[in-house]
Amino acid sequence: MTAYAAISDVYSYGLPRGALGNPGRLVDSSLAATSAITLSEHGFVAGDAVSLRATAGGNLSAPLVAGTTYYVLPLDDSTFQLSSTPNGSPITLTSDGVSVVVTADLPFAALLEFYSRFVDGFLPAHMVPLPAPYPVTVVGIVAQLVAARVQILSGMTSGSMREAELSAKAQLERWTAGLPVRDAAPTTVSTNLAVVKSDRHENRIGRPLYGCGSGWGEGWE
Repeated sequence: MTAYAAISDVYSYGLPRGALGNPGRLVDSSLAATSAITLSEHGFVAGDAVSLRATAGGNLSAPLVAGTTYYVLPLDDSTFQLSSTPNGSPITLTSDGVSVVVTADLPFAALLEFYSRFVDGFLPAHMVPLPAPYPVTVVGIVAQLVAARVQILSGMTSGSMREAELSAKAQLERWTAGLPVRDAAPTTVSTNLAVVKSDRHENRIGRPLYGCGSGWGEGWE
């Protein structure tokens, strides 16, 4: 399926640039002996993109570089390795890390898809998925919902999405009030079989091909 908004729309419709904190979590260990990072209940799945940094006085395990995107290779619920490419080979750590913070990329793509399908639920069935270019109302609603969600995930705000989703629902109901309930019914052209039959009974010079009921072939000239 296709998302009705892009990350740029999220910033345009409600997310101040540079506002996301996304503080990350301090890992339990980053060890050369196992080339693995331990973080209790890390929640990562294979291919998740993360970056790392060290707090003041700390250091990353070599050869990891702060701010670089790495991809998670989970070993269990509390331990994972890193790869330079999605589902690639694990990176061999050659030194222990100290005071290492791991930060997961915010799930913009997944949220844009989720809230696009949220919008679909309020549209007439025959209209979804919407064709591009998408209505500005739909783009704005999806972008605003994603902006609200990522601010919660990054720790900028607290609370639930209920108020934002109820507001979006009300906007969609007002917008869809003027949309057609279904596609226009196709026009059916009835066929006059009697006329067709009459036309087929004429020969090339306009004389009947059949006689007056006495048998096939009468009337030929």
